Amino acid sequence: MAEDLILLEKPGWLEKFKAQVHKDFELAGVLEYLPFLDTTTLEELQQSFYRSVLALETGHSLKNLLYRIDLTEKQIGAAAREQPGKPLQLVLAELMIKRILQKVVLKERYK
Repeated sequence: MAEDLILLEKPGWLEKFKAQVHKDFELAGVLEYLPFLDTTTLEELQQSFYRSVLALETGHSLKNLLYRIDLTEKQIGAAAREQPGKPLQLVLAELMIKRILQKVVLKERYK
């Protein structure tokens, strides 16, 4: 995953990532659970998303957010099977970061 986040070091990409995170959380109706994005390391970013996932676990809020981010049950299941000892919430946090970064990359590529 660390190699994916190297893209965030490109000028302006971190701001685009943050804007996409804000947009996805807002459109899912869970803006109050927005992760803290002013982190300095990948581990801090993952922990921030992890805390958001933990807070959203009750009710349909997490499902709404995963749908908005465009993560499928198949993707989640595959990632969970690849990392059997890792808590599902941490797997979800990592997948969310990767998928949001993919969205930024695709927007940049096709704008």
